This record gives sequence, structure tokens and C-alpha cells, in this order.
Amino acid sequence: MEKIANRKDIKPGGSLTFSYKDKNAILVRTKEDDLVAYIAICPHAGGDIEWDEQISKFLCETHLSLFNTKDGSVYRHSSAFKVNNGLTRIELKVDEDHNIYAL
Repeated sequence: MEKIANRKDIKPGGSLTFSYKDKNAILVRTKEDDLVAYIAICPHAGGDIEWDEQISKFLCETHLSLFNTKDGSVYRHSSAFKVNNGLTRIELKVDEDHNIYAL
């Protein structure tokens, strides 16, 4: 297990980036207070994935594709590529002190 942060370090609706197995990753605390984390690399063209707090979606700026928060599936994509996969999810564990770990 690798500690990412403590729940108090991330506001509802906010995100933070971290390194996971030598890859960029994003942790999001949703407005509903759920925690989700994904590898921050677009599965289509390898572009960087960012969190768009205003629309509560993950964004690949390479093709302006959007991914769902709950499961990382494609929400909207450019016609420039074929849709194959969503984002790669990272399993999380939260301990009694509210520390968040990537498994």
C-alpha cells in the first residue's frame, strides 16, 4: 500500500495528483464525498488526464474527451479515434485516521 493523502487534504469536488507505479495518477473526492483514483493517462493517445471540477469529469486535452468519475468510462469523445477503453482505476483503502492508500 502506498499512502496518497489524508481525506482532510482534499476538499469535496477537488483533486490531487500523485505517482502510482511510476505513472501519473489523480485522486478525486467527489462532491458526494466518494473517493476515486485513476491513472492520469488517456487510453486512446496517451495524453494527460486532468480533473475538471466545474463539470465533475476527467478531461483529456489531446482530443477533448471526457470520462465519467464513477467508473472511468468514456462520457464523450472526439471522432478522431475509436473508443476502446476507459481510464484505469486504482483501488483505494481509507484507514480509521482517514489516510488514503493506493493498493
